Amino acid sequence: MNKRITGKTLDCYRQLAGAAGLRLNEEEGVIYGTFGGYQVLIHPSVAGSRVYYNILTVQISAKTQGPALSKQDCKLYKKEHQNVSSLAQNHNLITLILKNITNQEKLRAVLTEELQNLTSYLRLKGYENCCQICGTTEAETSPCMMSGVYTQLCPDCFQNASQNAMIAQQESQTTGENVIGGIVGALLGTLIGVVCIIVLSQLGYVAALSGVVMAVCTLKGYEMLGKKLSTKGIIISCILMVVMTYVGDRLDWAIVVSRELGVDFATSYQAIPLLLQEQIISGATYWGNLVIVYLFLLLGAVPTIINTLKNKKIQGTITRIG
Repeated sequence: MNKRITGKTLDCYRQLAGAAGLRLNEEEGVIYGTFGGYQVLIHPSVAGSRVYYNILTVQISAKTQGPALSKQDCKLYKKEHQNVSSLAQNHNLITLILKNITNQEKLRAVLTEELQNLTSYLRLKGYENCCQICGTTEAETSPCMMSGVYTQLCPDCFQNASQNAMIAQQESQTTGENVIGGIVGALLGTLIGVVCIIVLSQLGYVAALSGVVMAVCTLKGYEMLGKKLSTKGIIISCILMVVMTYVGDRLDWAIVVSRELGVDFATSYQAIPLLLQEQIISGATYWGNLVIVYLFLLLGAVPTIINTLKNKKIQGTITRIG
């Protein structure tokens, strides 16, 4: 995650931490500490590349000897607490998300109140602090950032994760890049993107979704068959995206021509330049549509590439927050 907070947001988070008797790690943008006998992590909610600083996510790593929280338990808890957007348990991780509150004074009061409510509820259910990975309740846990994800780890799991991260980084550095295999994988990925462009267009849509699909499949295809995704691989993938987006748009037009003129698909594809020259197909419409397709490719691909680079940078890394 690693969304650094600054300015007024930083002041707000400092006050949030102080009101709850917790600490703030300004580098990671996370509030942490002990509340009501439980180790808690509090951070802004993230959806895709967007960060919602007024929608707080509370994480507690705990387990109970009794039954875990069911979906019905979580729905009932949410119903009884009007400021709670959701409550869920995934193995040893309990996650509570507060509703969007823009008034900072109210946000501080709500956070403290809901921390009291949640910790009291977990205590009533017999939950104990535990390591998120191994589940031990006997060792003191500490907040960590592991591959961009907040977690609570015991000393043994932190050490094991650190060793694994070091080994993974060494393996990544020594793994050779298979450019030919990467190009083949990227081409296969672009075919999926082309299909997406055609299907959406035939349904009457030109959407950024096609750009996302094209980018994700192309980059993933290169990485899978190329063994690693380097800067060179990203450049090659981008070139293939541009070329195959043009091909996809022309294939889409060929389908339209074939349907309208009643000729076979291959003839329709080859006839498009002539139809443009004879103005049977409006040049403004054809090239305008292609520009829109490229625009949506840009809107979908750029964030995907940025997120891919960010994820590669933090993948396999582990640091203590406290």
